[in-house]
Amino acid sequence: MIAVLILIVIFGGIALITYVDNTTKAQRRAWRLEDAAAKAGQALPSAAAKAVAALPHAAAPAPEGPETLILRLPDDARARAWALLCTVADAQQGKGNPDTRTAYLLRQTRESYLPDTLRAYLGLTDGARRALEAQGQSPDTLLTEQIALMEDGVREALRHDHAAADRLLTQGRFLRERFGTAEGGLSLSKVEGL
Repeated sequence: MIAVLILIVIFGGIALITYVDNTTKAQRRAWRLEDAAAKAGQALPSAAAKAVAALPHAAAPAPEGPETLILRLPDDARARAWALLCTVADAQQGKGNPDTRTAYLLRQTRESYLPDTLRAYLGLTDGARRALEAQGQSPDTLLTEQIALMEDGVREALRHDHAAADRLLTQGRFLRERFGTAEGGLSLSKVEGL
């Protein structure tokens, strides 16, 4: 399982590097074409102008991190979100390394689950807020419930030691292979003299 994840990360990195390299090369070609046309005092051919317009001229701003998003929340939600973020950060930097599943949950909570939840709340328009209120659901209550779900999930993951459970299951499979028969029971009939 870990080998598959490592391969996915490696191939994803290669794909990202290739994409960035191709984009950079295309931008350079477009800029050279613009410069050549400007020096000649001519307008770009329409196909080239369209290609230049389609290229991203500036890197898109990085999405705001959870820390920045939390600062824009109402007081109660801000306190709970900070507490959740601190719990995750403490667990990630703690002495005991969390098992793979817990580490993944912590990373996803920090990088995806919490920021996505906060962006959804902060992105509500007045019309969306009114629509939620008309359905009997307060946006603030929904946000609090969603943060509580993440708190419970993180707390539960930190409480369980999945690695120890996995070791016990692995040992059981090993023993069944080593000492078990095809039917799954122990066979002592082969041992003579006992």
